[in-house]
Amino acid sequence: MAAAKVRASAPASCANLSSGFDVFGIALEHPRDEVSVALRTGSSPSTSHIRIIAKGDFRVPSAPEENAAGAVALAMTREHGIRHPIEITLLKMVRPGVGLGSSAASSAGAALAMNEFFRLGLGVRELIRFASLGEKVASGTAHFDNVTASIVGGFAVSAFGGKGAPVSFDPPPHLRACLVTPSLELPSKKTEFARSLLPRSVPLSAMTHNIAMASSLVAGFAKSDIGLIGRGMEDLVVEPARRKMIPGYDVVRESAMASGAVGVGISGAGPTMLAFVDSSKASATAVLTAMKAGFTSSGVRADGFVTRIGKGARILHG
Repeated sequence: MAAAKVRASAPASCANLSSGFDVFGIALEHPRDEVSVALRTGSSPSTSHIRIIAKGDFRVPSAPEENAAGAVALAMTREHGIRHPIEITLLKMVRPGVGLGSSAASSAGAALAMNEFFRLGLGVRELIRFASLGEKVASGTAHFDNVTASIVGGFAVSAFGGKGAPVSFDPPPHLRACLVTPSLELPSKKTEFARSLLPRSVPLSAMTHNIAMASSLVAGFAKSDIGLIGRGMEDLVVEPARRKMIPGYDVVRESAMASGAVGVGISGAGPTMLAFVDSSKASATAVLTAMKAGFTSSGVRADGFVTRIGKGARILHG
Protein backbone atom coordinates (compact mmCIF):
# COMPACT_ATOMS: atom_id res chain seq x y z
CA MET A 1 0.00 0.00 0.00
CA ALA A 2 1.60 3.23 -1.18
CA ALA A 3 -1.04 5.77 -0.16
CA ALA A 4 -3.74 6.35 2.44
CA LYS A 5 -6.34 6.35 -0.34
CA VAL A 6 -6.45 5.62 -4.05
CA ARG A 7 -9.10 7.08 -6.38
CA ALA A 8 -9.97 5.79 -9.83
CA SER A 9 -12.32 7.13 -12.49
CA ALA A 10 -14.01 4.85 -15.04
CA PRO A 11 -16.30 5.76 -17.93
CA ALA A 12 -19.78 4.85 -19.05
CA SER A 13 -19.81 2.74 -22.19
CA CYS A 14 -21.97 1.56 -25.06
CA ALA A 15 -21.80 -2.12 -25.94
CA ASN A 16 -22.70 -4.11 -29.07
CA LEU A 17 -22.74 -1.16 -31.51
CA SER A 18 -25.45 -3.02 -33.42
CA SER A 19 -23.52 -5.62 -35.44
CA GLY A 20 -20.88 -6.29 -32.76
CA PHE A 21 -23.11 -8.07 -30.25
CA ASP A 22 -21.29 -9.05 -27.03
CA VAL A 23 -17.91 -8.07 -28.55
CA PHE A 24 -17.74 -4.35 -29.38
CA GLY A 25 -17.86 -1.43 -26.97
CA ILE A 26 -16.94 2.25 -26.74
CA ALA A 27 -15.89 4.21 -23.70
CA LEU A 28 -17.67 7.55 -23.34
CA GLU A 29 -15.87 10.75 -22.41
CA HIS A 30 -18.62 11.35 -19.84
CA PRO A 31 -20.29 10.46 -17.53
CA ARG A 32 -17.82 8.61 -15.29
CA ASP A 33 -17.99 6.83 -11.93
CA GLU A 34 -15.34 7.42 -9.28
CA VAL A 35 -14.19 4.69 -6.89
CA SER A 36 -11.85 5.22 -3.95
CA VAL A 37 -10.21 2.56 -1.79
CA ALA A 38 -8.88 3.16 1.72
CA LEU A 39 -8.32 1.19 4.91
CA ARG A 40 -11.03 1.33 7.55
CA THR A 41 -9.58 2.84 10.68
CA GLY A 42 -10.33 1.33 14.07
CA SER A 43 -11.21 -2.06 12.59
CA SER A 44 -9.49 -5.42 12.77
CA PRO A 45 -9.31 -7.96 9.95
CA SER A 46 -12.43 -10.09 9.66
CA THR A 47 -14.33 -12.16 7.14
CA SER A 48 -16.74 -9.26 6.46
CA HIS A 49 -14.03 -6.72 5.89
CA ILE A 50 -15.39 -4.50 3.09
CA ARG A 51 -17.69 -1.51 3.60
CA ILE A 52 -19.34 0.36 0.72
CA ILE A 53 -20.19 4.05 0.95
CA ALA A 54 -22.39 4.97 -2.02
CA LYS A 55 -22.75 8.60 -3.09
CA GLY A 56 -23.63 10.46 -6.27
CA ASP A 57 -26.67 10.96 -8.47
CA PHE A 58 -27.97 7.38 -8.42
CA ARG A 59 -28.73 4.83 -5.71
CA VAL A 60 -27.00 1.45 -5.74
CA PRO A 61 -26.85 -1.42 -3.21
CA SER A 62 -24.48 -0.85 -0.28
CA ALA A 63 -23.99 -4.55 0.58
CA PRO A 64 -20.59 -5.52 -0.91
CA GLU A 65 -21.87 -8.78 -2.39
CA GLU A 66 -24.71 -6.95 -4.17
CA ASN A 67 -22.70 -3.94 -5.34
CA ALA A 68 -20.64 -4.20 -8.55
CA ALA A 69 -17.60 -2.43 -7.07
CA GLY A 70 -17.95 -4.42 -3.86
CA ALA A 71 -18.14 -7.73 -5.70
CA VAL A 72 -14.92 -6.91 -7.54
CA ALA A 73 -13.17 -5.99 -4.31
CA LEU A 74 -14.37 -9.18 -2.61
CA ALA A 75 -13.06 -11.33 -5.45
CA MET A 76 -9.69 -9.58 -5.48
CA THR A 77 -9.23 -9.88 -1.72
CA ARG A 78 -10.08 -13.59 -1.80
CA GLU A 79 -7.74 -14.43 -4.66
CA HIS A 80 -4.85 -12.37 -3.28
CA GLY A 81 -5.29 -13.19 0.40
CA ILE A 82 -6.04 -9.61 1.44
CA ARG A 83 -7.53 -9.45 4.94
CA HIS A 84 -7.31 -5.72 5.62
CA PRO A 85 -10.57 -3.95 6.54
CA ILE A 86 -11.39 -1.86 3.46
CA GLU A 87 -13.64 1.12 2.82
CA ILE A 88 -14.79 1.68 -0.74
CA THR A 89 -16.46 4.96 -1.63
CA LEU A 90 -18.43 4.92 -4.88
CA LEU A 91 -19.43 8.20 -6.48
CA LYS A 92 -22.17 6.94 -8.79
CA MET A 93 -22.63 9.21 -11.80
CA VAL A 94 -23.46 6.70 -14.55
CA ARG A 95 -27.18 6.02 -14.61
CA PRO A 96 -27.96 2.34 -13.94
CA GLY A 97 -30.17 0.12 -16.03
CA VAL A 98 -30.41 2.09 -19.27
CA GLY A 99 -27.67 0.58 -21.46
CA LEU A 100 -24.76 2.84 -20.55
CA GLY A 101 -22.53 0.26 -18.85
CA SER A 102 -23.20 1.57 -15.36
CA SER A 103 -22.12 -1.55 -13.47
CA ALA A 104 -19.11 -1.89 -15.76
CA ALA A 105 -17.95 1.61 -14.84
CA SER A 106 -18.14 0.81 -11.11
CA SER A 107 -16.47 -2.55 -11.67
CA ALA A 108 -13.65 -1.17 -13.78
CA GLY A 109 -12.99 1.64 -11.31
CA ALA A 110 -12.90 -0.80 -8.39
CA ALA A 111 -10.52 -3.20 -10.16
CA LEU A 112 -8.12 -0.39 -11.04
CA ALA A 113 -8.24 1.23 -7.59
CA MET A 114 -7.74 -2.09 -5.74
CA ASN A 115 -4.86 -3.02 -8.02
CA GLU A 116 -3.15 0.33 -7.38
CA PHE A 117 -3.85 0.46 -3.64
CA PHE A 118 -2.52 -3.02 -2.89
CA ARG A 119 0.20 -2.97 -5.56
CA LEU A 120 -1.02 -6.18 -7.13
CA GLY A 121 0.66 -5.54 -10.48
CA LEU A 122 -2.22 -6.93 -12.54
CA GLY A 123 -2.27 -6.61 -16.31
CA VAL A 124 -5.19 -5.55 -18.48
CA ARG A 125 -6.56 -9.06 -18.98
CA GLU A 126 -6.68 -9.70 -15.22
CA LEU A 127 -8.29 -6.33 -14.56
CA ILE A 128 -10.95 -7.14 -17.14
CA ARG A 129 -11.54 -10.57 -15.59
CA PHE A 130 -12.07 -9.13 -12.13
CA ALA A 131 -14.26 -6.32 -13.47
CA SER A 132 -16.45 -8.86 -15.28
CA LEU A 133 -17.32 -10.39 -11.89
CA GLY A 134 -18.94 -7.11 -10.90
CA GLU A 135 -20.94 -7.26 -14.12
CA LYS A 136 -22.08 -10.75 -13.18
CA VAL A 137 -23.48 -9.50 -9.87
CA ALA A 138 -25.33 -6.64 -11.56
CA SER A 139 -26.69 -8.40 -14.66
CA GLY A 140 -26.43 -12.12 -13.97
CA THR A 141 -23.72 -12.76 -16.58
CA ALA A 142 -20.02 -11.88 -16.69
CA HIS A 143 -20.16 -9.71 -19.82
CA PHE A 144 -16.81 -8.54 -21.19
CA ASP A 145 -17.81 -5.92 -23.78
CA ASN A 146 -18.68 -3.05 -21.43
CA VAL A 147 -15.91 -3.69 -18.89
CA THR A 148 -13.30 -4.00 -21.63
CA ALA A 149 -14.29 -0.62 -23.07
CA SER A 150 -14.34 0.97 -19.60
CA ILE A 151 -10.84 -0.28 -18.82
CA VAL A 152 -8.98 0.17 -22.13
CA GLY A 153 -10.98 3.10 -23.56
CA GLY A 154 -11.67 4.04 -27.17
CA PHE A 155 -13.40 1.56 -29.45
CA ALA A 156 -12.73 -1.84 -27.90
CA VAL A 157 -12.98 -5.32 -29.36
CA SER A 158 -13.17 -7.72 -26.43
CA ALA A 159 -11.82 -11.25 -26.49
CA PHE A 160 -14.77 -13.60 -26.12
CA GLY A 161 -14.91 -14.85 -22.55
CA GLY A 162 -11.87 -12.76 -21.70
CA LYS A 163 -9.58 -15.49 -23.04
CA GLY A 164 -7.43 -13.20 -25.13
CA ALA A 165 -6.07 -9.69 -25.20
CA PRO A 166 -8.51 -6.91 -26.14
CA VAL A 167 -7.90 -4.63 -29.10
CA SER A 168 -8.71 -0.92 -28.99
CA PHE A 169 -8.69 1.94 -31.47
CA ASP A 170 -8.69 5.69 -30.93
CA PRO A 171 -11.75 7.39 -32.43
CA PRO A 172 -11.68 9.75 -35.42
CA PRO A 173 -11.40 13.34 -34.11
CA HIS A 174 -14.76 14.46 -35.52
CA LEU A 175 -16.78 11.48 -34.30
CA ARG A 176 -19.53 12.37 -31.83
CA ALA A 177 -21.95 10.13 -29.95
CA CYS A 178 -25.55 11.17 -29.29
CA LEU A 179 -27.21 9.21 -26.47
CA VAL A 180 -30.96 9.47 -25.87
CA THR A 181 -32.73 7.59 -23.08
CA PRO A 182 -36.53 7.20 -23.13
CA SER A 183 -38.47 7.16 -19.86
CA LEU A 184 -39.89 3.64 -19.82
CA GLU A 185 -41.04 1.06 -17.30
CA LEU A 186 -38.37 -1.62 -17.57
CA PRO A 187 -38.26 -5.22 -16.32
CA SER A 188 -36.40 -5.67 -13.01
CA LYS A 189 -33.83 -7.87 -14.77
CA LYS A 190 -33.72 -5.87 -17.96
CA THR A 191 -30.57 -7.37 -19.46
CA GLU A 192 -31.81 -10.93 -18.97
CA PHE A 193 -35.16 -9.97 -20.51
CA ALA A 194 -33.45 -8.31 -23.49
CA ARG A 195 -31.41 -11.46 -24.09
CA SER A 196 -34.53 -13.60 -23.89
CA LEU A 197 -35.88 -11.80 -26.96
CA LEU A 198 -33.01 -12.97 -29.17
CA PRO A 199 -33.63 -15.62 -31.83
CA ARG A 200 -32.44 -19.16 -31.08
CA SER A 201 -31.33 -19.69 -34.67
CA VAL A 202 -30.10 -17.25 -37.30
CA PRO A 203 -30.34 -17.55 -41.11
CA LEU A 204 -26.97 -17.91 -42.81
CA SER A 205 -27.63 -14.76 -44.85
CA ALA A 206 -28.20 -12.71 -41.68
CA MET A 207 -25.03 -14.09 -40.09
CA THR A 208 -23.01 -13.29 -43.20
CA HIS A 209 -24.47 -9.77 -43.30
CA ASN A 210 -23.62 -9.12 -39.66
CA ILE A 211 -20.06 -10.39 -40.09
CA ALA A 212 -19.64 -8.00 -43.02
CA MET A 213 -21.07 -5.09 -41.03
CA ALA A 214 -18.97 -5.83 -37.94
CA SER A 215 -15.88 -6.05 -40.13
CA SER A 216 -16.77 -2.69 -41.67
CA LEU A 217 -17.11 -1.15 -38.21
CA VAL A 218 -13.65 -2.35 -37.19
CA ALA A 219 -12.19 -1.21 -40.49
CA GLY A 220 -13.85 2.17 -40.04
CA PHE A 221 -12.16 2.75 -36.70
CA ALA A 222 -8.84 1.38 -38.00
CA LYS A 223 -8.97 3.74 -41.01
CA SER A 224 -10.56 6.63 -39.06
CA ASP A 225 -13.43 6.57 -41.58
CA ILE A 226 -16.63 7.81 -39.91
CA GLY A 227 -18.83 6.94 -42.87
CA LEU A 228 -17.62 3.34 -42.78
CA ILE A 229 -18.23 3.21 -39.03
CA GLY A 230 -21.81 4.34 -39.56
CA ARG A 231 -22.47 1.84 -42.35
CA GLY A 232 -21.20 -0.92 -40.08
CA MET A 233 -24.00 -0.24 -37.60
CA GLU A 234 -26.54 -2.29 -39.51
CA ASP A 235 -27.78 -5.35 -37.67
CA LEU A 236 -30.14 -8.04 -38.98
CA VAL A 237 -30.09 -10.24 -35.87
CA VAL A 238 -30.18 -8.56 -32.45
CA GLU A 239 -31.78 -5.15 -32.94
CA PRO A 240 -34.75 -6.39 -35.00
CA ALA A 241 -35.61 -8.62 -32.02
CA ARG A 242 -35.05 -5.91 -29.40
CA ARG A 243 -36.67 -2.95 -31.12
CA LYS A 244 -40.04 -3.98 -29.65
CA MET A 245 -38.67 -2.95 -26.22
CA ILE A 246 -38.38 0.66 -27.36
CA PRO A 247 -41.55 2.53 -28.41
CA GLY A 248 -40.65 4.89 -31.22
CA TYR A 249 -37.49 3.01 -32.24
CA ASP A 250 -38.13 3.33 -35.98
CA VAL A 251 -39.15 6.99 -35.78
CA VAL A 252 -36.10 7.88 -33.68
CA ARG A 253 -33.76 6.03 -36.03
CA GLU A 254 -35.23 7.68 -39.12
CA SER A 255 -35.17 11.12 -37.48
CA ALA A 256 -31.51 10.74 -36.53
CA MET A 257 -30.45 9.65 -40.01
CA ALA A 258 -32.47 12.44 -41.64
CA SER A 259 -30.71 14.97 -39.39
CA GLY A 260 -27.21 13.84 -40.35
CA ALA A 261 -26.33 10.76 -38.27
CA VAL A 262 -24.13 8.21 -40.03
CA GLY A 263 -25.38 5.27 -37.98
CA VAL A 264 -27.96 4.53 -35.27
CA GLY A 265 -28.48 1.65 -32.88
CA ILE A 266 -29.37 0.50 -29.39
CA SER A 267 -26.78 1.11 -26.67
CA GLY A 268 -26.14 -2.16 -24.87
CA ALA A 269 -29.41 -3.82 -23.88
CA GLY A 270 -31.20 -0.47 -24.17
CA PRO A 271 -33.41 1.41 -23.95
CA THR A 272 -30.86 4.17 -24.65
CA MET A 273 -30.32 4.75 -28.35
CA LEU A 274 -26.97 5.76 -29.83
CA ALA A 275 -26.27 7.75 -32.97
CA PHE A 276 -22.84 8.48 -34.45
CA VAL A 277 -22.29 11.86 -36.11
CA ASP A 278 -19.45 13.30 -38.17
CA SER A 279 -19.26 16.76 -36.59
CA SER A 280 -17.39 18.14 -39.61
CA LYS A 281 -20.47 17.47 -41.75
CA ALA A 282 -23.47 17.63 -39.42
CA SER A 283 -24.56 19.04 -36.07
CA ALA A 284 -24.59 16.50 -33.24
CA THR A 285 -26.90 18.81 -31.31
CA ALA A 286 -29.39 18.79 -34.21
CA VAL A 287 -29.29 14.98 -34.30
CA LEU A 288 -29.85 14.84 -30.54
CA THR A 289 -32.83 17.19 -30.81
CA ALA A 290 -34.31 15.13 -33.65
CA MET A 291 -33.99 11.91 -31.66
CA LYS A 292 -35.72 13.38 -28.63
CA ALA A 293 -38.46 14.76 -30.87
CA GLY A 294 -38.87 11.31 -32.38
CA PHE A 295 -39.56 9.85 -28.95
CA THR A 296 -41.90 12.73 -28.10
CA SER A 297 -43.92 12.11 -31.27
CA SER A 298 -44.23 8.49 -30.16
CA GLY A 299 -45.62 9.54 -26.80
CA VAL A 300 -42.41 8.90 -24.84
CA ARG A 301 -40.42 11.42 -22.80
CA ALA A 302 -36.66 11.25 -23.31
CA ASP A 303 -33.48 13.02 -22.34
CA GLY A 304 -29.98 12.78 -23.73
CA PHE A 305 -26.56 14.23 -24.26
CA VAL A 306 -23.72 14.49 -26.77
CA THR A 307 -20.24 13.24 -25.95
CA ARG A 308 -17.09 11.85 -27.53
CA ILE A 309 -15.46 8.46 -27.33
CA GLY A 310 -13.04 8.81 -24.41
CA LYS A 311 -10.25 7.23 -22.43
CA GLY A 312 -10.55 4.21 -20.18
CA ALA A 313 -10.28 3.92 -16.42
CA ARG A 314 -7.52 5.95 -14.80
CA ILE A 315 -6.04 6.68 -11.41
CA LEU A 316 -6.83 10.18 -10.12
CA HIS A 317 -4.09 12.19 -8.46
CA GLY A 318 -4.42 15.11 -6.11
